[in-house]
This record gives sequence, C-alpha cells and structure tokens, in this order.
Amino acid sequence: MNAGRILREYRPLVVFMVLFSLSFFSLVTGFEGTFIYHGISRIVNVTSYPFLKMRHVSVSVPGNAYHFVTNYNTVYSENKELIREVVEFKKREALYRQLFMENIRLRKILGFISDHPLFTLKPATVLESYRGMLRIDAGARAGIKPSMGVITKDGVAGIVTEVADFTSTVATLHHTDCRVGAMVLRKRLRAYDGVVRSAGSDFSHLCAMEYIDMKDEVRVGDIIVTNPESIFPAGITIGRIVAVRSGEGLWKSAEIFPAVDPYRLDEVMVIMRAADTPEYIAGPPVALRHESPLDFSSVANDSAAPESPDMRSLQERYAP
Repeated sequence: MNAGRILREYRPLVVFMVLFSLSFFSLVTGFEGTFIYHGISRIVNVTSYPFLKMRHVSVSVPGNAYHFVTNYNTVYSENKELIREVVEFKKREALYRQLFMENIRLRKILGFISDHPLFTLKPATVLESYRGMLRIDAGARAGIKPSMGVITKDGVAGIVTEVADFTSTVATLHHTDCRVGAMVLRKRLRAYDGVVRSAGSDFSHLCAMEYIDMKDEVRVGDIIVTNPESIFPAGITIGRIVAVRSGEGLWKSAEIFPAVDPYRLDEVMVIMRAADTPEYIAGPPVALRHESPLDFSSVANDSAAPESPDMRSLQERYAP
C-alpha cells in the first residue's frame, strides 16, 4: 500500500529516474538508444491499441449508419423518379401510337371519300357499342336523319335508327333492326325478300340471306353487295357467303360473314346523299364479277367448282 501510494505521489520523478537510468546505461555501454525507443514505443502501442480501436469503431459505425440511411433515401428517391419517368414515357408512347393509328384511319377515310365523288359523307366518331348498336357523335344538328346508311371504307356498317340533337344510334348488321337490300355480286342474284338480316345472335357474328330459290346458284365465297333498291348506293360490300343451307320446300339460305366488325370501329361515315354509278345500275363491273377485291381467306375459301352459264334472258338478267 505504501509503495503504491509512493508511486502515485512521485510518478513523474519515478518516470524521470527510469528514463535517466536507461539513457545513462545506453551512454556508458554504447548500446543504441533506438532499441529502447522502439521497445517503449511498442509497449505504448500495445497498451493504447484497444483504446484506439474502440475509438475508431465508436466513430465509424455511427458515420456508416448515417451514410447508409442517407444513401438509401437517395437511391429510393431516384428509383421513384425513374419509375415515374418510365410510366410517363409509356403513356406518351401509347398516345403517339394511338395518334399514329388514328392518322392512318383518317387517311383511309379521306382516300375513300375522294374515290367516291358521288357520295356526300359525314364522318362521325363511335362513342360506344353495345349489343349490335353503335352511338355516334353526329345527330340532327349535323343533318343526320333516321334510315340513313352508315358505312366504312370496308363496307356496310349499319342503319341510323334514332337521332338526337348531337348523337345518333346505329343498328349494325348484328342487330335485328338492321335489314339491308342485297344481291350476289357475281350474278346480281337476289333473294325473294332481297335483304340481309341479323342471324338472331349477337355472338355468332353472322348474317343471313334467306329465301333463295333452290334453282339459283350461290357459292361459298360469293361477295354480297347492296342492290339498287336498298337505302344504300348499289355495290357497297356487305360480306361474303361462308355457308349455304338447304331449307324445306323451294328455298335455301346463305350465312354471310360481314365485312365490317362493329366492335372494332372508331370512325364511320354517314351517307347524306349518294347517286348510283351507271355500272351498278346496269350490272357490276366486269372486273368484279369473277374476282373479289376483298380478302376473306380467314373465313372461307372460294369454291373451285366451275361457274355454270347464265341461262337467263337479257330482260331477266338486267331487270331491277
């Protein structure tokens, strides 16, 4: 206890005496002082290492944690910004694609209008479609009236059934209210009632041409167009025959796949006024009697059977 108390009281003196003794020993014996220096330095380093390590850890760990949190927040914010930019780019791409497709459709409509100078057409946008009916953004204020024909560049779309001030309702070929006067393009053949109507089911996507005389020749693949007696100008495509059904008695019927799908329409054209071309009044153009400009290969193929000769007289052949 006394020795410890003496060391505590005279610690500077004791350290001085130890260092003086070592220096004197080195001076007398010629021993290098660096050895003593290195020894003391090693003792000091070994003694202070745990304290230095503890200090480093106590300083670096909070700093690393702070940087981790700040970096995480920065990366999270950048990630959210990148996601927002990607969503914005996708929206712009979808808009540009929609505008591109709309531009193509409008160009085709303008081309159709310019190719049919005898038609006065009113373009309209389809607002909605439901159960074979269309609602378009043109009404009485635009001169639309009931029973006006509605077409696209591909063919007949339907007939106007109801008119409001700014909108109109169109019954398509899938609706029972739509009946279109029709004939077979190849021979101007008409059914007994002369119309194409809905097959009765909106899900079948087919129309029917009934009351065809059993003696009249119709083929799978024949093009059906409007006849001169319909509310449409003659020669507008309605569809193509996909099946011929033999009925009872003197009649048979044909199933027709429409050329226009009403559920894929964005724009239509209402026929405000039209004049039949002389070719369709006298008969279809020769180029259309045997070759069809339409491609319905996904629905049915033309029959390979040879065309039978038309034995009707000229009066019967060209009678209205």
